[in-house]
Amino acid sequence: MGLTSLINTINNSLPPDTQGYLVGGFLRDSLAHRAPNDLDILIQGTRASLLPAILTNTDISSVFDDRKNNITKLTLKDSLCDSHLREIDIKFTKASIIDNLSERDFTINAMALNLSEYTPEFSQADLIDPFDGRLDILSKTVRMINPSIFKDNPIRLLRAVRLASSLKFKIDSDTGICIRQNSSLLRMSPAEAITFELLEILSNNNSKSHIEILDRLNLLEIIMPELLLGKQVSQPKEHYWDVWEHNLHCLEYAERLTLGHQNSPIYSMSPWTKEIEDHFDQSISTTHTRKTHLKLAALLHDIAKPMTKTIEESGRTRFPDHEIIGAEMSKHILTKLKLETVTVNYVSTLITHHLRPNHMQQGVEQPTDKAIYKYFNDLESEGIDVLFLHMADYLAAKGPQLSISDWATRAKIMSHVIDTYTQQLVEVSKTPKIIDGNNLMTELNIKPGPVIGKLLAQIHEQQALGEIITYEEALDSARNILNSIQGQQ
Repeated sequence: MGLTSLINTINNSLPPDTQGYLVGGFLRDSLAHRAPNDLDILIQGTRASLLPAILTNTDISSVFDDRKNNITKLTLKDSLCDSHLREIDIKFTKASIIDNLSERDFTINAMALNLSEYTPEFSQADLIDPFDGRLDILSKTVRMINPSIFKDNPIRLLRAVRLASSLKFKIDSDTGICIRQNSSLLRMSPAEAITFELLEILSNNNSKSHIEILDRLNLLEIIMPELLLGKQVSQPKEHYWDVWEHNLHCLEYAERLTLGHQNSPIYSMSPWTKEIEDHFDQSISTTHTRKTHLKLAALLHDIAKPMTKTIEESGRTRFPDHEIIGAEMSKHILTKLKLETVTVNYVSTLITHHLRPNHMQQGVEQPTDKAIYKYFNDLESEGIDVLFLHMADYLAAKGPQLSISDWATRAKIMSHVIDTYTQQLVEVSKTPKIIDGNNLMTELNIKPGPVIGKLLAQIHEQQALGEIITYEEALDSARNILNSIQGQQ
């Protein structure tokens, strides 16, 4: 079934005296030449009397009644043949269409089109558009219907920025002033709703500028006040920007690095393959990808610098343990925002280890195979992400003073690290296990316990690096490791 056929089917399921309308994001996105994510419909009538016929005539896999927003959510069993759309949101109401549109948030969301008048090339003359939303789409503007919309639902303060980010629109000046004046109302919104809007902003490819907009509209101080403490906190001469600007630019560079080479003299040097692209496109939470989570970690990576800053007698500025303290701070911030545990742990891990790639390097020499193996053995799937955070951190430290030759050396090292690890994975997959825990307990006369795991981990590392090949070599290595462990006790 195609989109037009689905809309016609829903319309034909209604009694002759019942009106149904396309509304909201579906119309907005259609007029903005974007693929809609879901189908928004308003029907004048009761759910009990009208929904059964719709369900009978459409291929629906699930029905969810969102009582809070008075919306019935339907999920299609299969995607449409001409659209990726899978969700239908229906609001059943007794109010007039104009009254319903008047209760919406922004003009671009307050348009309607009768279901019977829809075709892919529907006439804009048939639009019901009491607030000139079509003109605001043409001028790429997010404009409030009236100032009361933010008091009615404070999450709209943040949604305005998210819409501007997603659509690449600007926020109308009067709307911006009203948001700033009412910013404190955001404290009344559920943490989950704030988190959704924030992650959506970070998922777009203009996230730095919209984090700055959140700051100018006094919204960031509600969401993450800790970030603002970095303003005017100076850094050593190796850093071009203060802590606040550095965090923002690290977010920007993390985004740019995960867009691929872009025919850029800078980004074409950084490692980028189809496998890396697929890695960052993976979803690691219910709703968002590694790329989005990497940008969140980049924004927060130096959040502890303001409270850890020290100036030594020599005049040297240091931020001792800022990565450890910053990881704990990020856990607190993200837990308060009720992000998923997997997100909290991911961001904390990246912040904890964002300096570690420096420790693998020895001047400009390439890290050893052993150092690379240990790095990825410790960080596992987050190893790639930490490398990209490290590169973004380096670019954000240098800013306009970046030396292309120095960057080329660093990028080459990062590529070498990834290539070496990839080859190590290949070798490990081809190499059979030469010894197991039962062998160790029998041959060395030791009991089950943590020491078996330590022995196997180190033997596995030596085997992956080609240092041992045979059973006898593995056993000799295990004896030496065991003697070393016992000697330290």
